[in-house]
Amino acid sequence: MSKVTQQLKFLNKISATTKLPQILVDPKKYSGLRLTFQTKNHNGHMGARVFWHNYLPTLQFYNPEMKFDVMRIKNEDKQKSVPCMLEVLSHEGSVVETIDMRNKMHEDIMKDLLNKIEHTPLPENKIVRIGLQKVV
Repeated sequence: MSKVTQQLKFLNKISATTKLPQILVDPKKYSGLRLTFQTKNHNGHMGARVFWHNYLPTLQFYNPEMKFDVMRIKNEDKQKSVPCMLEVLSHEGSVVETIDMRNKMHEDIMKDLLNKIEHTPLPENKIVRIGLQKVV
């Protein structure tokens, strides 16, 4: 697979094929999201890491006016507890919603977010799809 094909596949993953986060968040109501989780999968942080890797890029793509803060905490001690949360922020910087991501699958985290924030599903005609054009 060529580099261009790989890049197009990656861009389409962000813009077109990851369906759940294809939403428009009300920018008048929310200023951003803050994710806090550890760098390793232990202690129930795997779903948070997959959410960050798979869903956050799509949320950012369709909501460029929002701020997204990610705090990944290095924790080598498997007995030590590290926060695993997703916070929805107001324009004043206060937390308006909190989702505990510990021991949750990435899809469940996204569904919890959709239940807690005001948003509009992206209309099908607004979904960006990128394809290769053949040069003749």
